Amino acid sequence: MSLDGANLIPVVIASTLKPIKDVRVFQKLALSLGETNKYSLNIIGFSSEKPEFDSKIRFFSSMSHFRAKWDRIWAQFRFVWRLIQIKPKLLICCTYEYLPLASLLKPLIGYRFVFDVQENYQRNLDLNPSLSVRKKKLIGWLIRKAEQVPGIDLFLLAEKCYQTEMPMKRPFLILENKYQGNIRAVRNIRLDPSLPIHFCITGTLSPSFGTWEGLTWFQKLLEAYPHFQLTIIGHCPIPAYQRQLHQEAAKYDQIHLVISDLPIPHDQIQEVLRSAQAAILPYQIQPAIREKMPTKLFECAALGIPVLMTPNPKWEKFYHNFTGGFSVDFQQTDQALATFQQFLSLTYFSTPVPESVLWKTEKLHFQEAIQNLLS
Repeated sequence: MSLDGANLIPVVIASTLKPIKDVRVFQKLALSLGETNKYSLNIIGFSSEKPEFDSKIRFFSSMSHFRAKWDRIWAQFRFVWRLIQIKPKLLICCTYEYLPLASLLKPLIGYRFVFDVQENYQRNLDLNPSLSVRKKKLIGWLIRKAEQVPGIDLFLLAEKCYQTEMPMKRPFLILENKYQGNIRAVRNIRLDPSLPIHFCITGTLSPSFGTWEGLTWFQKLLEAYPHFQLTIIGHCPIPAYQRQLHQEAAKYDQIHLVISDLPIPHDQIQEVLRSAQAAILPYQIQPAIREKMPTKLFECAALGIPVLMTPNPKWEKFYHNFTGGFSVDFQQTDQALATFQQFLSLTYFSTPVPESVLWKTEKLHFQEAIQNLLS
């Protein structure tokens, strides 16, 4: 039974740099709560423009200048003001940056306090080559202090591996970043290299995610298959790396870049992914990445898109039952054509993809956890 507007439970879901319609924050957490008709939902997140009006969910901008330090500081004041204004009964923080103020205000406003742990933020510092050792130590110390604040009632862990990497985060609920949607019906896919094949690299573009290796590996394929196409779309946080990708891609008409300093809307990325016949996931296998399950693995499985991925036993096990992917050493470009021939020899999605790749298998656990927290 739904509640009338006056009796809806006010909820705030807040982040600083994540877009207000981030796929996890908006499409998964917020919409899952909205389905119950019990909550008045408010989302705080990055928006370069004034947030659009929505009759069911209120959106508030945390900051509008992505790289501006002053705006990031002001985001803290905006966050406090919105909490005082809304007086939520439930606060879900999707960034460590808000944790100290959220902890401080909890006894004054009286909300239940949830931390959505989307990343192992300390480990992720090793993925940023632009940070000096001194800066990494300073930021690492700030993250540790922020995540140790008292009063957090529940930790939502976006990866199974976080329960061992961050054992102090208790109590917890694992909510993996599974695909929000339905499984696309495909069966027995075999790619024909005589036809144009559209490849894609999507998401965050950085050295640790192997974007450069994926691009140069694809260039080798063009020597034998000049009719192939590659689209690279995503947010590139390192300006020098972005310039490097543009300079290299400009040499080939078959390589198309859609790169931004700002996060690219998820719908735009999904459009590219859905139109591709194969996805390239050239991650570097570092400690911060090795045990994770990238969202793209769930997305490609659900959409029936064969994946060329960096060798990783965890990912290979995930794809084994339905033959959804093929492992490639992207650094061995001299073997690219031979490896690609092996990829072409297989039949993909020979058995149905299980529904366990979908967000709806996580959703009920999340809804129940929040209901129990507020009861």
